Amino acid sequence: MDVINAIAKVRFASARPQRVHLVRGATCVVELICMEAGQAIQGIRGQWAYYVIMGNAAVRSGDETGELSAGQVAATDGAQPHGLSNAGEGRLVCLAVGPPA
Repeated sequence: MDVINAIAKVRFASARPQRVHLVRGATCVVELICMEAGQAIQGIRGQWAYYVIMGNAAVRSGDETGELSAGQVAATDGAQPHGLSNAGEGRLVCLAVGPPA
């Protein structure tokens, strides 16, 4: 078993959101998604769960958009591609769990 200090792995870049892989297993991956204000990731496939550690996020899947703040979690159904965006003025850090690529 590996124990990882996820908070020590947080990183940001003004050019694009950062996806920091923490764990890669046969059936799932765990990663941090770190975004500056205004950044987004579109076209994510598969069933994913997002837990907001810091900031505010918007998860869009089809016609639905869920707004999340620190301490909240949302899961997509995986039936269609979805997107994740920083819905706040500050930085966003999410813990994401989903299928391997």
